[in-house]
Amino acid sequence: MRKSSWLTLCAFLLALCASPFPVYADDAPDSDLVANMPQRERDLVDILLGARKQYTSSHAASSASDARIGMQIRVMSYMRESQIATDWIGTVKTRGLTPDGEAWISIEIADGVTISTWQTQRDDQSAATLFLPHAKLFPVVQSAKIGSPIIFSGTILKAVLANDDEMVLRPQFIARFSSLKLAQ
Repeated sequence: MRKSSWLTLCAFLLALCASPFPVYADDAPDSDLVANMPQRERDLVDILLGARKQYTSSHAASSASDARIGMQIRVMSYMRESQIATDWIGTVKTRGLTPDGEAWISIEIADGVTISTWQTQRDDQSAATLFLPHAKLFPVVQSAKIGSPIIFSGTILKAVLANDDEMVLRPQFIARFSSLKLAQ
């Protein structure tokens, strides 16, 4: 192999390895949905993705920690304005049932950013995020296909606390959904 071919191959592999968040065609959001994303949802996504970029480009542990702390402060300020999500757009990431037959769902609004119900009764004791079998949204959750677009409304109750990597790279929010509509 010629020297220039080796250099090209090495540069490609280096770029591939250096990319912290690969995006695949199947994971790319539907451009029509993104174009219709409410401004409030865009604002939250911008806060989270900006913090992720700062965190992943940090070369020192203190800088990474500062990125996480800064993100938390901005999210808290954002949530003080309103915790209501109205007609937000996402993709069904996962869904399922508790052992007692209550439904739960996790919706991805950006790469690695999820808004979910709790997945167990123990975690959900006072939040009331799970869908009881007779609830009007239960059949919507049950019929939702993984990867399908969904429009939702609800109240964001909290951010899930975890280690720095989880909180910045894969932030999770818990919500009580009031509306779920499968997008066509």
